[in-house]
Amino acid sequence: KYLRKKNPLTSIKALAKLDPYAAAARESERRAGEARQDQKAALLAKKRDIAKSKKQYKAQGKAFFEKVSVQGDVCANGFTIA
Repeated sequence: KYLRKKNPLTSIKALAKLDPYAAAARESERRAGEARQDQKAALLAKKRDIAKSKKQYKAQGKAFFEKVSVQGDVCANGFTIA
């Protein structure tokens, strides 16, 4: 019997036998990709927190605008809006 030939494009071990530098470069790129995913997840979590706080302020702004934009009689009660 003979061993089945592994494809170096899909198997890092087979690639290491042919070209150790390419295997190391591919492995380091895989690690860098995982690090990028972690950083992206942290960045998205931070952006989501900022968006939540903006929603809170937006609700406060709408409530203030509704309160201020109430039409009232200007001359009655010394310019106060009830």
